[in-house]
Amino acid sequence: MAKQHLWMSRSERRTWKSATSLADLGQLTARWLEGKLASQPGYVPNWGPDEETTQTPGLVRVLALCNRSGYVTECSQPGLSEPDRFQDWWTQREAVSGITDDPDVLAALRQAAARHDLLYIEHGPDTPAGPRPERIAVTTCNGEAYTWFGGWRAPEDVRFRWKGAGGQAVAAAERAWQVTLANPDPGPSRLLLTVLVEAFADPAEARCVCCGCTEDDPCPGGCAWVPELLLLEDLCSNCAVDHLAEQAAADDGQDPADTAGPGSAAP
Repeated sequence: MAKQHLWMSRSERRTWKSATSLADLGQLTARWLEGKLASQPGYVPNWGPDEETTQTPGLVRVLALCNRSGYVTECSQPGLSEPDRFQDWWTQREAVSGITDDPDVLAALRQAAARHDLLYIEHGPDTPAGPRPERIAVTTCNGEAYTWFGGWRAPEDVRFRWKGAGGQAVAAAERAWQVTLANPDPGPSRLLLTVLVEAFADPAEARCVCCGCTEDDPCPGGCAWVPELLLLEDLCSNCAVDHLAEQAAADDGQDPADTAGPGSAAP
C-alpha cells in the first residue's frame, strides 16, 4: 500500500502560493478536482475529492466548470436517500457552497437559482453584523438534521480555509460573496448540476446539461449527442440512458435505481 504523506509537496506549495487572485484559486481548485493536483489548502494533504464526489456522474466536471468560471466551490454534495449498514436512514439534498468576487458570476447564480426555485443563501462582503439568513439543513439522519450549508464564515475562518495560498488570493477570498445553492428536495437528482451548467456553459457550445461534457471533451470512454427531438434538451448518450430509464421507472412506479443504465453510479 502506498504511503500517505501528511504534508503538501514542495512544488504544490509553490503552486498554491503563486495564486494572486480568486480566479487563480478557481483554476487550481479545478485541477485538484480533476486529480491534476494532489493537495488543496484546507484539506488533508495528498487527498483528493471523496468518493461521493468522484462517483457521482458529472459532478467533478461541473464543479470544475464552476471554478474556471469564477465560482470557487468549497463544499458540495450529491443528493441521496438510503440506509447505512446500521439501518439508519440518511437523506441528502444536492448542495454547493462557494465564493465569488465577480458581480456577473453572482448575477448568473442568482438568476439560475431563481429560475429553478433552488434554495439560495448569499452573504455579501459588506454585510453588517447582525441577523443573517438561516442555514440550510442539507443532510438528515432518521429525519433529524445532521449537517448544514450556508452559514456565514468570518474573515479569520476564510484565512484558515485558504492558508498556504498567495496572500492576495486569500485577501480576495475574504472580500468575496459567500454563495450556497441547494435542491429543495432531498434524494438523487441532477437538478443542481443542470442549474450550474446553465449558469456557466458557453451558449455557443453544445454541452450536456447533466454532466457538462462537450464534443471536444466527451465523457470518459466516449459518448455521443442525443437527437434534440428525442428529449428536447442537450444530453449526451450516457446521461440520456439514465434519464430515459428514470422516466420509465417513474411511469411504472419503480425505483429508478433498479433500472439505471451504464452511466449511473451509487450516490
